[in-house]
Amino acid sequence: MNLAKLPELNDNKIKLLTLINIRWVAIFGQFATISIVYFYLNFNFNIGYCYLLVLFSSFLNIFLQIRTKKTDLLSNKQATFSILYDLFQLFGLLFLTGGLTNPFSILIVAPITIAAGFLNLRSSVLIGFLSIVLIIFLSFFYFKLPGLENNYLFPKFYILGLVLALCTTIIFLAIYSQRLAIESAQRNEAFNFLQQIFLREQELKSLGGLAAAAAHELGTPLNTISLVAKELKKEIGTNKKFNQDLDLLISQSKRCSEILKQISKNPYSEKEDKFFDKASFKILVHEIVDSFKDLSKKRIIINENDYKKDYLITKKIEIIYSLKNIIDNALKFSSNKIEIFLSSNENELRIKVEDDGEGFSKQILGFLGDPYINKRDLDNNKEGLGLGIFIAKVFLERLSAIINFYNLEDRGAAVDISWQKKDLINLKLI
Repeated sequence: MNLAKLPELNDNKIKLLTLINIRWVAIFGQFATISIVYFYLNFNFNIGYCYLLVLFSSFLNIFLQIRTKKTDLLSNKQATFSILYDLFQLFGLLFLTGGLTNPFSILIVAPITIAAGFLNLRSSVLIGFLSIVLIIFLSFFYFKLPGLENNYLFPKFYILGLVLALCTTIIFLAIYSQRLAIESAQRNEAFNFLQQIFLREQELKSLGGLAAAAAHELGTPLNTISLVAKELKKEIGTNKKFNQDLDLLISQSKRCSEILKQISKNPYSEKEDKFFDKASFKILVHEIVDSFKDLSKKRIIINENDYKKDYLITKKIEIIYSLKNIIDNALKFSSNKIEIFLSSNENELRIKVEDDGEGFSKQILGFLGDPYINKRDLDNNKEGLGLGIFIAKVFLERLSAIINFYNLEDRGAAVDISWQKKDLINLKLI
C-alpha cells in the first residue's frame, strides 16, 4: 500500500454555508463593536466608511445565501477567494480604526486559521503571506483612533512587538492547523479503508444468503429432472444401454439435491464448519507464507524451535490480513530473506518477523503504527509504508495483541506480536 496515494488536503472541501455563518458572526460583531465604540465610548473615527464595509459584507452574504444551496461545497479556489475577501475586509476596518493599536487587530489571525484547516498548502501559504504583509503595512499606515482626550501614546517598540507577536502567531497557527488537518484527513482515509475491508467481509457473508435463495429456487427444477429420469427408466425397462446413464443421472441429481438442501439450511455456518473456522496457528502461518511463494523470490524461513504448545486459533480476517501485511512489508524491505519465529507456551503465543534489510529509518520508527509517513520518508522508501502497518496494528490491538517495532542490532527490522492465553480465551479466539 503506497501512502503517496493518500490525499493531502487538496480533496478537503468546506461547505459554503459554514463560511456564510462565520461571516454573519463577524458582521454582527463588527457592527456592534463599531456602534458601541463610536456612540457610547465617544471615539471619533470614520464610522461611515466602517459601516459601508460591514454593509457590503452583509449584501454579499445575502446574495450568496439566495444564489446557492446549503449543501454546496466550495472548491479550494473558491474558498481561497472567500477567505481572502474576509481578510481584506478586516484589513479595511483596522486601517480605518487605529491599525495595530486597535485591540481587535488580533482577529487578523482568524483567516489563516480557517485556511490552514481547509485549504491546500499553496493557498494557506498565500493567505499567511498576505496576512503578514498587511500586518506590517498596518504598523506604519492607518487612521489614528483618538480617545476622549486624544492623548494616547503607543511607543514604537510596542508596535514592533505587536507586529512580531501577530506574525509569529500566524505562522504558528498556520503550521499547527495544517498539520492537524492533514493528519485528520489521513486518519479518515485509513479508517475508510478499514471500513471497506469489513464491508467486503460482510458481502462475502451475504453471499451465503444468496446461495440459500439460489438453492431454494434450484430445488424444484432439480426434482423435476430426477422425476423425469425415474420415469424414463421405468419406460425403458431393462435396456442396459440407457439404464447405466439414467442411474448416474438419478444419483447425481440426488447428490445435488442434498448439497442444495445443506446450503439452504446452513449457508454460512460457523458452528458446523469448525474445520475451516479454526486452524493450528502454526499451520495458519504456513498457509500465509505459502501465498507469497509465487509473488516473491526471497527466502522465507520459519523457525519453530520455541513453539512448545500448538494453539487452535479462530481464522479471523483481522489476524490473517494483519500477518499478511506485516510479512509483505518485511519482504519488500528485505535484501534476501525474512525469518519468522514462532514461540508458545502455556501462557503466551508469539510471532516475530525479522528481515535482513536496512531496518526502519530513525525518521519513521517513531511514527510506525500511525496512518502516515512524512513526504521525505516516502521519497526514500518508494514502496510506501505506514497505512498498511497502521491497519495491521489496529486489527491486532483490537484482538488484545501486543505489537512492537524495532531495529535489530546487526541489520534489519523486526515486528514482534504476542498474545496472552487469557486474552485469547476471553476473545474466544481459542
